[in-house]
Amino acid sequence: MSFRISKKTTILFILIMIIAAISSGCNNMPEKPPISDNENTPETTYEDIEAIIVSGAEAREVFESHSQVILLDVRNQDEFDAFSIPNSTLIPVDELESRLSELPDKDADIIVFCRAGRRSAIAADILISNGYTNVYDMGSINNWG
Repeated sequence: MSFRISKKTTILFILIMIIAAISSGCNNMPEKPPISDNENTPETTYEDIEAIIVSGAEAREVFESHSQVILLDVRNQDEFDAFSIPNSTLIPVDELESRLSELPDKDADIIVFCRAGRRSAIAADILISNGYTNVYDMGSINNWG
């Protein structure tokens, strides 16, 4: 599956990778594989999309610096009522596919989280398989920095 990556998304991804490299002490970022082996094919901005794993601190920084980021809580209503991140949107993972219309366009930046990380990974896969291109998996709500 291929998607066009916007300049904003590319900059956001680079920012997250720099933060991750600095926080982990790693200065080497893996190089992306070439899109095509055919030298006559013009360079393109398409690539396979996967959820980007982010720490809670990175997710919070992205959320606070970009007004259009969606914090998607995929826990159940009882968990959300007990504790939630301010301004987050609740759509339980088992309702996500039927409620995708509640999310904005498929190029929106979406940070997904749950209680422990299993449901957020499932939700990220659901989003990606439905054409969402900027999905960030924070894992556990306890990671919120």
